[in-house]
Amino acid sequence: MIYLDNAATTPMDPRVTETVEQSMRRDFANSGTVYRIGLDAKQRIEKAAEEIAEALRLPSTHRLIFTSGGSESNNLFIKGLCFPDKKTAYLGLEHPSVLATLNYFGIFGNEPVRLLEFQRQGRMSLEAVAFLKKERVRLLCLSHVNNELGTVNDPEPLIAALRKESAKTRIFLDGVQAIGKLSLSPEVWPGLAGYSISAHKIHGPKGIGLLAYDSRLSLTPQIHGGKQQCGVRSGTLPVPLILGLAKTIQLAVEEVGETQTHLKKLNRHLIQGLKSLEDSQSDLNIRFNSLTEEDASRQSPAIVNFSFPPVEGEVLLHHLEEKEIYVGLGSACSAHSKEPSKILTGIGLTEEEARCSLRVSFSRQNTLEEVDIFLQEFSRAYQSLYPTFCKKPAGK
Repeated sequence: MIYLDNAATTPMDPRVTETVEQSMRRDFANSGTVYRIGLDAKQRIEKAAEEIAEALRLPSTHRLIFTSGGSESNNLFIKGLCFPDKKTAYLGLEHPSVLATLNYFGIFGNEPVRLLEFQRQGRMSLEAVAFLKKERVRLLCLSHVNNELGTVNDPEPLIAALRKESAKTRIFLDGVQAIGKLSLSPEVWPGLAGYSISAHKIHGPKGIGLLAYDSRLSLTPQIHGGKQQCGVRSGTLPVPLILGLAKTIQLAVEEVGETQTHLKKLNRHLIQGLKSLEDSQSDLNIRFNSLTEEDASRQSPAIVNFSFPPVEGEVLLHHLEEKEIYVGLGSACSAHSKEPSKILTGIGLTEEEARCSLRVSFSRQNTLEEVDIFLQEFSRAYQSLYPTFCKKPAGK
């Protein structure tokens, strides 16, 4: 099997699996109880939180809240801070958990400000900052790394521009696709209102993530109950998953340099291979929707999105699946929609180009040999399907 859909999820690292399994056997007690084994569980959670804060170099001004994953973290922060009447803004190319949350505000008459006209290759231009001040936006919500394109919204110039031109606008970043692939400078934390992480995107367990946010901000809880986690997020804490998250983040941060070097090699090999296929096949026209440069402040090396009309991506995906090669169409949260990707059409692709696209996303476990096999099978599948699709009327 060749798995190239790591932006959707990743296989667990054996070192993380061992941590989770050990805790599952040992840490069954409820960390909210007052007897010894419950207090032991509580202490392990506190130690895990300290390890995460140290790995992320989180300042004392920021608090960690454990959640079920990236989607809950995004909902918790955006709704908790801004619902029902604080003005929000977004690019329009974010993950569904951000888009749907902001669109929910519109039901109550608080329409978010859409900044799609300010996108440049999937990234927000600094030209939008003056517009944010004019619209009195209180929270700007962006993807640190776009989940379909891999393009990066570099927080440092954004934070500097906001401080200078729109000081009352805070920034929230969905960091789910960034941790472990990009280095996060500790200098950005004072400028970040909130940041979300999900373990299963970086070889950790599903069902656990976190929200790191400025504790000087007041969040309205979205889950009410036992007042766990400073009353921000109620619910019995899953000790094994939290320990697994801590191990996952520690490994991701410690190995980010090595991982990034490896991902760049895979990225470069795939792009060069696709270009070579295009040169050798007269009927193959590749459009790269991700940036094809190695500047980590502009593009994550973990994601390559490309189009190849007239062959539809979903059909080609299933041909690759028959060879046990797994790639993606875009966000797994929208995979069953028959509509073309809103992100791809948002950056200017036609509906046909958007439908005729694939997303290849790497992890540190992938190899150059796997990329070569993918290229070979992609070429065979395309040549097999092209005669059928070139005869189909446009849009059918």
